[in-house]
Amino acid sequence: MKKTILYVAIATMFAACGNGAKNYTLTGKVDTLYNGSYAHLSYGEVNDSVQVVDGSFVFEGRIDTPVLARVMVVKEKERAGGMVVLEAGAPVISLVGDDVTCGGTPLNETYNTYNKKTSELYSVYRNTYMSLRDNKEISDEEREAEMEKCGDVFMSGRALLDRELFTSNMNNTLGALAMLRIADSCEQFDSLYNAAGEIVRTDARVVKEKKRYENLANTSAGKMFTDFTIEHGAADGSSVSLSDYVGKGKYVLVDFWASWCGPCRGEMPNLAEVYKKYKGEKFEIVGVAVWDERADTEKAMKELPITWPVIYDAQQLPTDIYGINGIPQIILFGPDGTIVARDLRGEKIGEKVGECLSK
Repeated sequence: MKKTILYVAIATMFAACGNGAKNYTLTGKVDTLYNGSYAHLSYGEVNDSVQVVDGSFVFEGRIDTPVLARVMVVKEKERAGGMVVLEAGAPVISLVGDDVTCGGTPLNETYNTYNKKTSELYSVYRNTYMSLRDNKEISDEEREAEMEKCGDVFMSGRALLDRELFTSNMNNTLGALAMLRIADSCEQFDSLYNAAGEIVRTDARVVKEKKRYENLANTSAGKMFTDFTIEHGAADGSSVSLSDYVGKGKYVLVDFWASWCGPCRGEMPNLAEVYKKYKGEKFEIVGVAVWDERADTEKAMKELPITWPVIYDAQQLPTDIYGINGIPQIILFGPDGTIVARDLRGEKIGEKVGECLSK
């Protein structure tokens, strides 16, 4: 009987220790102007909020695996926010002033050091850039060359910090963050993915990016187009599909864009010139408005030189299918629906269309 009680006591003790290891108490500091407002904590599907009192707020909860979470405090037009690692123990975040700092737990100390080094690197870059911009003693060519050089130094320095963060955190949430900042190609992503631990591989952000690269590969040049249908996407409010235009015997240039996107607007004159030159039985342009409100798209249509058909209110569906993470994304499809080229910009748009139509 005594042994049974002893075993139960030991089991209870270990269970309590295991459960306690998952508890966190996140303490935050913010300017007192936010007193009375609410601090919001979000990660994944979780959203929590607590009131700010005397420039402080506290979140308490349980976490199975450390995750990177966002903290945001808003009061009228003022806002302050930053990222913190939610992990067992007593993480802290300070949103006071212009600098966001975190600490209190091992991963937060690591993350804070990384952020500090990145900020210092950017400050050097910015100061050098501003100095070159205001320097009247050098030619425009020299200035441009030096600006490009200091940009390269910043990017290489940032890449080194990201690589160091990944190498030392290959199986936690910071490793996932670093991996996503490093990878800029399918090959690089796969290399990092294969080296990473299970926690990084199953991180929601990494899973999403892996799917994006798979979709990107499935919609690369040489592959047949993937159709999609947007309910109420036509100008008259009826449903419209990409296959209403693509695969019908014409070369079709499809422009994925949004009204708020400056680079998208910048490409419109190029597209208008190509359309004016090549529109006909062998060529068409179709715009696909993504990540935008229909009313904003319609307003932009009146402001921009768009005379080609547009699929409205497409939102996320086509960008997910085609692995698009930035716009404009301009894709040329062949007469049978085969993808001819992606990532067309500037003069290359007209050059590629002209090359195809001259065959």
